[in-house]
Amino acid sequence: MEFGAAESPTVPLTPPDSFSTLSRSSVDWAAVYARVLPSLVSVVSEEGAGSGFFVTEDGHVITNLHVVSGAEQIYVVLQDRSRHEAELIARDAGNDLVLLRIEAEEIEINVPSFGGLDELRVGDPVGALGAPFNLPNSLTVGIISALDRTRPSGTGTYEPLRAMIQTDAALNPGNSGGMLVDERGRVVGIPTQIESADRSSGGIGFAVSAEAMLRSLPRMLEGEDVERSYLGVSLASTGDRLEILEVVCESAADRANLRVGDVLLQINGESADSFAALVEVMAEIAPGDEMTVTVRRGFRRLTAETTASAWPTEPPDLGCG
Repeated sequence: MEFGAAESPTVPLTPPDSFSTLSRSSVDWAAVYARVLPSLVSVVSEEGAGSGFFVTEDGHVITNLHVVSGAEQIYVVLQDRSRHEAELIARDAGNDLVLLRIEAEEIEINVPSFGGLDELRVGDPVGALGAPFNLPNSLTVGIISALDRTRPSGTGTYEPLRAMIQTDAALNPGNSGGMLVDERGRVVGIPTQIESADRSSGGIGFAVSAEAMLRSLPRMLEGEDVERSYLGVSLASTGDRLEILEVVCESAADRANLRVGDVLLQINGESADSFAALVEVMAEIAPGDEMTVTVRRGFRRLTAETTASAWPTEPPDLGCG
């Protein structure tokens, strides 16, 4: 989705044949904690503190971008309490992620395993590990409250955070960048935001999926910031179609002469008739790339060429098209 109201999240519910088959197994959170704790680190700078975890054996650490935004010096604190200066390698502002690296010689590094979104269900147990209020190695537990939430990023871009995992596991300042793990100790998300009037846990927290992080990681390991392209429209989902409500001036859509009322069909020949399909196809297009946009305008099918835009960092100028 570009701009406009968020869709209601899809609930991947598969009911049992009979409610008599339902059971809830006990999770040994002490065992899960022991398994994943060696991967957890604290991330500190003059801008504040948060959490992180290793993603490679040569010292790469993932945390939230907002944890270190504006910092001149960043340090990673390991489980043995040793403190290591970190280099900022790459950013993914659209997912509020940043990749750091410390010198890993003579350091025993543990990289966790990861789980995918397709394995998660609303109601599944999860645990959050991090350093809330500078209390390192804290574990809170809860369930997955919802899937596929969309949230504003808050990292200097208007690109929204998509496919977020909502949880009632207590998240507080300092949990950001840590690990949201399933009952098998696999990282399924990175705690990123809370919904609260006073910045303390209200039982509504959000995590960027590990799946989104893993998609960005190869480019980040190459030292490249991850940027996704932006069409520049506000859309409404009506039945099985996406209708353009507004066009952002000087965006890719504006340059393609798209108009309010056009129905979006394809990007580069790939289906873009749903929010999910649009997000997927735009993720494969870098800002500055040439692209084609196909729409239906009245009874006509039109295809126009344009250049992909980067997501804006200031409020967009709506009203064109």
